[in-house]
Amino acid sequence: MRTLSLVAVFLLGLTACQSTERATDRAAEGAEDAADATVDVARGAADAVEDAAGAAYGAVTDIFDSDDSAYAAAVVRPTSAPGASAQGTVSFRESDGGIVLALSLSGLRPGTHAVHVHENAACGPGEDGTPGGAAGGHWDPAGSMDHGAPTEDLDSKHLGDFGNFEVEPDGTADIVVAVSPFPTEEYSVADHAVVIHQGRDDLETDPAGDAGARVGCGVIEGRMP
Repeated sequence: MRTLSLVAVFLLGLTACQSTERATDRAAEGAEDAADATVDVARGAADAVEDAAGAAYGAVTDIFDSDDSAYAAAVVRPTSAPGASAQGTVSFRESDGGIVLALSLSGLRPGTHAVHVHENAACGPGEDGTPGGAAGGHWDPAGSMDHGAPTEDLDSKHLGDFGNFEVEPDGTADIVVAVSPFPTEEYSVADHAVVIHQGRDDLETDPAGDAGARVGCGVIEGRMP
């Protein structure tokens, strides 16, 4: 009887080990499948970003095709800000001692809105979740550290301080904004982001003129040679 009991215990132990081994194998297979799925999702997201970037650049080249004088342009899309629906295009042209923006936008609240060029060529949320925060702060290559009006001296404003524009009652804006002085021979707006704000720039409050949320953003592309 004792021998039979020992055999039974051995067989039970062997069965338990085999069950544990099979469970471990299934868990490993499940983890491998999950890892593969994660990679597939990541690849899909990367492909989507690449496709979106290609589509955006295609639209920018359309701007260049229709505007021979533009040396840089951006396609503006809504940010993740609540209610944001700003969209359209912004092109940049050189002028005597300055720069001219041609804005063609829709989906904005009627009234005065700020437009700025920001440091980074990105439009997603910031690390803290701020809509459009990935664009960074105002473009300030000269290091003035002061927010100001677009007509002020270069040492009294950010180079990206482009002031305000007016939106019609139907939510559209087809308008030209002149910024002077602007040293186009030294700096290019390309590879930065143009940001449309929810409200008016007061042209003095640091760091962004108290202009409210970022409701539209576009990465600025330079004209290809």
